[in-house]
Amino acid sequence: MSKRLTLTQETIKDYIKSEKNRFDESLDECVAFEIIAAQKLLARYDLDDDETERGHVGKGNDGGYDGIYIFANECLITGQDFSSLDIPNNSIIDIHFIQTKYQTGFPEVSIQNWKDSFPNLLTDNPDPQRYNEEVRQAFELILSILKTAMRNKYRVNITFWGISLTTELHPNLIKQSEELKTIVQKNAPIVHDIAVNILTDKELFSAFQRSPDSVVSLHSDKDPLCPDGHSAILAVTIPEFNKFATSNDGNLEKSLFEANIRDYQGNNSVNKAIQNTLRNDMEVDFWWLNNGITILADSVKRDMDCSVTLINPRIVNGLQTSNEIWHYCREGDASKDTRKVLVKCISITDQDVRAKIIQATNNQSVIPSAYLRSLETIHLQIEQYFKRHGLHYERRKSSCKNEGIAAKDIITVPFLGQCLIAVLLKQPDYARARPAQILADDIKYKKIFNEDIPPEAYFALGKTSLFIRQYLRKSDLDRAEQNNLIFYVILATCAVQFRSFDITPNYLKNLNAPSVDALEDIVAASKQIFDDAGGDAKVAKSAEFAKLFIERFPINENDFNGITAS
Repeated sequence: MSKRLTLTQETIKDYIKSEKNRFDESLDECVAFEIIAAQKLLARYDLDDDETERGHVGKGNDGGYDGIYIFANECLITGQDFSSLDIPNNSIIDIHFIQTKYQTGFPEVSIQNWKDSFPNLLTDNPDPQRYNEEVRQAFELILSILKTAMRNKYRVNITFWGISLTTELHPNLIKQSEELKTIVQKNAPIVHDIAVNILTDKELFSAFQRSPDSVVSLHSDKDPLCPDGHSAILAVTIPEFNKFATSNDGNLEKSLFEANIRDYQGNNSVNKAIQNTLRNDMEVDFWWLNNGITILADSVKRDMDCSVTLINPRIVNGLQTSNEIWHYCREGDASKDTRKVLVKCISITDQDVRAKIIQATNNQSVIPSAYLRSLETIHLQIEQYFKRHGLHYERRKSSCKNEGIAAKDIITVPFLGQCLIAVLLKQPDYARARPAQILADDIKYKKIFNEDIPPEAYFALGKTSLFIRQYLRKSDLDRAEQNNLIFYVILATCAVQFRSFDITPNYLKNLNAPSVDALEDIVAASKQIFDDAGGDAKVAKSAEFAKLFIERFPINENDFNGITAS
């Protein structure tokens, strides 16, 4: 007779059943557990659904890893080629390995798998018969980072997560965990911190329940200047501001930062100047030498004690300053530092006005324009058009996810950008190789997001692409094949309908989603060309293969039933 589940275990299982319907109601419950657990455990990084799936590698031959998530300065880089990244010196690299067991115990063999696979995978040529392509790709990126960590002064941290519904940990798990740390340290001595966290059901429940505070107070020792009923200007001491911007675990509270401009720029000239001011200019008040911080909130209310209460605050300008203050306070005891930083707090909910404030306050910032893209009017227009026609354009990162909207109905800004680059620019290789940098190329960006492209074109391509993505997820293709082929299949689907790879926005207005039979044939034809060329990620990311694909794909054949030219 099986042991009865505890209330905590039943609650977790009930949550997984309800939440999996938001992702995909046909999703296996164990797989849903893997995805949902990863998103909740890594909540500090504010992963959206696409990013969560990018790190999900669990399947056959996974070496004991259901998820591998790699962050540089808390920005996800999993799925990127190391050569395409520009990681600043002194960056913090966080690597998270996740193994889940949707059962009431976490077996020792899972840790043993890590002990065996970690050194095997941390080589130049891991065995492809033993480890799947996605796991090997993730470790290829990790190995590249480790090889350059000393030269570039990266601080690399590795965390293993063991997740199950267990009520208690067997002592052997603790012993195995310590042995795992020793093996990792031996094979990757450059790693700074190594942690192995095997969670009980109650710890997992707490992680699922955790959410950032939405009501926060900001304290000053002088009365704030309140020009009107919805704004305040404060001079806040450096340690007090750091307390405001830091979570309980000592890290910057990423929920405070506007998702599109949260990339810390590392040890560049501007930040070096901020560092120098904090460390050396003790006789001059900090706010005299710094532009300060801008915070937008749903509500800004004056308190009685020289403080303001903010509802849903977001730091939209001052990320570099916030990071440098955090580094400064972390490196030593700054509790007696009386210097101040100037903080502007503005209550505004109108998205157009918010966008103008964010763009204006970041106009002189070193933050790349790519991180402000989705604040532009064109993306607000796309968002509104999509909403009127039944799709959800996630212009603000994780906003749709947080509203409980089904993943299959969400199209993110980067994903739409990837689809547009694949189709309009005929570069599915670029779309595949650079998921996190798709908006960073200014020339490409202006070609795919501009006033000459009608909203119907964005909508038709977005809707068709979501349909294709859902089809691929339910197909017999493994996850690596899906990731490698999706943008080629999207391009081919458009080319078949219009009998040409030279696709214009006006063509896209008339794009129809293919029938399942037609899509099955398109996928098969795409896979054949892909397999003949070598059939791996390097092929999919190759510009030479993209040209070969366009040359070889039979767009004029009549075998693709269910697609009609318009």
